[in-house]
Amino acid sequence: MLNQSLYIFLAKMTGYALRLVLPYFLVRLLSVADFGSYRQFFLIEMYFDALFQLGLNQALYYFIPRDVKNAGAYFLNTVLMNLGVFSVAFLAMGVFSGRLSAWLNIPILKSGFWLLVPYVTLQMLVAACDSYFNARRAVKAAAFFEIFGQTFVSAACVTTAVVTRNLHSVLMALVAARALHLVAMAGYLHFRLHGLRAERYFRGMGEQVRYGIVLGFGGTLMTQLTRLHDFVVSHYYGTESYAVYSAGCTELPLIQMFTQSVAVVVLGKFAQLEQQKDWAGTRELWRQVQTSSYAVAVPAALLFVLLAKPIIHFMFTDTYAAAVPIFQINSLLKLGLVFNATLVLRAMSRNDITIKVNAVAFLCSVPMLYAGMKLGGMVGIMTAQALLIIGSRLACVVVMNRIIESPLPYFVGVRDVLEFYRESWAKGRTMLHSLRAGGKGAATPGAS
Repeated sequence: MLNQSLYIFLAKMTGYALRLVLPYFLVRLLSVADFGSYRQFFLIEMYFDALFQLGLNQALYYFIPRDVKNAGAYFLNTVLMNLGVFSVAFLAMGVFSGRLSAWLNIPILKSGFWLLVPYVTLQMLVAACDSYFNARRAVKAAAFFEIFGQTFVSAACVTTAVVTRNLHSVLMALVAARALHLVAMAGYLHFRLHGLRAERYFRGMGEQVRYGIVLGFGGTLMTQLTRLHDFVVSHYYGTESYAVYSAGCTELPLIQMFTQSVAVVVLGKFAQLEQQKDWAGTRELWRQVQTSSYAVAVPAALLFVLLAKPIIHFMFTDTYAAAVPIFQINSLLKLGLVFNATLVLRAMSRNDITIKVNAVAFLCSVPMLYAGMKLGGMVGIMTAQALLIIGSRLACVVVMNRIIESPLPYFVGVRDVLEFYRESWAKGRTMLHSLRAGGKGAATPGAS
């Protein structure tokens, strides 16, 4: 598990480090209002992507490990169904984009809508390819395209920003670069992995839709829960204040990238263990996941809290100093990621539990965020958001343990964490030696 997780984790961290180059330059090249619009563009993109894709990409982790011979059929089902849903959704959203823009106080939703449409669609297709790679355990390919895609996109956008200093031009470059990224992924999937091959096509589409819709509805509720605070700030404070708030919400995603990387590797394994009713194996795999999550999340969150001021001032200049406490609370919020009950619930096909817990949390979110705003302004909003996210994730584990045959632990021992550090160090050294050995081996033929 650790070897594969490290590949994905390092790729995601490298990709995100490249992504951070964009705001570093843009905040120095654009006005505060334009930078706020830039961040709102991605707020809407993330929201639309999660709202419309209905969990069909993530469902590949459930179906492909169970029926690898028909992996191509499941992938094709996902792409076609997503394109159909996105087309209908965007036509409807296009009609009301002006009204939504005014109501949410997000001007870019109207002025940049027809750039949002292709970009969200491209992101959905890239995510489908990435899910296919990982479900097929082609983790090195997934890692390569994560780094390649973000390098290419960041280079194109930074170059455009330096030359034009125009937000619309930057967004156009973003769309074009992401399209070329998708072409490269699709070519590898088709020609190298033969990813569209299957014994029977359009099989299991009904089951895939049912599973994906339940999973996706839970994900949609979680997206609304995790992004609602951004919309509250945009609505009540405007674009320029949102620029400061979004700076505080900037992710240095060591914790989430690591937990996502582990999840990508273990989702299929949990599904196989559940199919075999191997609860002892499930408990052991859960212990490994929890150990690695605690080992990374706790020290990383505390480090970001301590370094919040220099990080914000370095990335966004002194103009965004008010973002420091927001960044600190947002860093502590990530501790909720150690409670990832969906790994097991998805394997059990009990996504309904995630839906119910997220629905309750969402109903609580509006009064809590409003109360936070009244008590502490934007800092109060972020504090309420942290309580909502950590509480909802912990509640999922509590409910899961009430229905599972062998309850899973909430915490791990210090010895387990120390052993994880030792093993990670050993694995890291082994990977480094392998890379060095490969480089020497490649150089030898040329020398002769």
